[in-house]
Amino acid sequence: MERGQLSITPDTKISELLKNYPQLESVLIKFSPTFSALKNPVLRRTVAKVTSLQQAAKVGNVSVVDMVDKLRSVVGQPPLSEEIEMGENSEYSPEFTPDKITHHFDARPIIEAGDHPKDAILDLANTMKTDECIEILTPFPPVPIADLLRKKGFSVTMLQPKGGVVKTYVSR
Repeated sequence: MERGQLSITPDTKISELLKNYPQLESVLIKFSPTFSALKNPVLRRTVAKVTSLQQAAKVGNVSVVDMVDKLRSVVGQPPLSEEIEMGENSEYSPEFTPDKITHHFDARPIIEAGDHPKDAILDLANTMKTDECIEILTPFPPVPIADLLRKKGFSVTMLQPKGGVVKTYVSR
């Protein structure tokens, strides 16, 4: 990938981020004093290679959504939900109303805590019967999880973000 062409997401590794956008080091450090460890060359070569922004946000006790959107704005990228909305192959369904929502899963607190809701969502999906539907709430489009669920044979529909919330519906 060309320098400066990296799309910043919660899954972006810190080393990859700083290789593409070295100017973001100071922005990260402003989020939490914990991130000043990035100035240590040993930690930068080791820990930064395996640490995602989502994991770093948890360690730094900051909102992953706020951090990712701030980093994106500094390099001229739109907020994460807008990037997918503007894409040619939009993931969003213009309108969708499920017949019956049998499970509600609000992933926002999990994401804000710096954790990943993937396992909890997959566990819930695997317990679903054919006529059931899960409504998942996230602060940004859960594209990797949606792709994974589709590969497992689930039907997945995302609605346009409203008020900073993306509603995703999963059914068998």
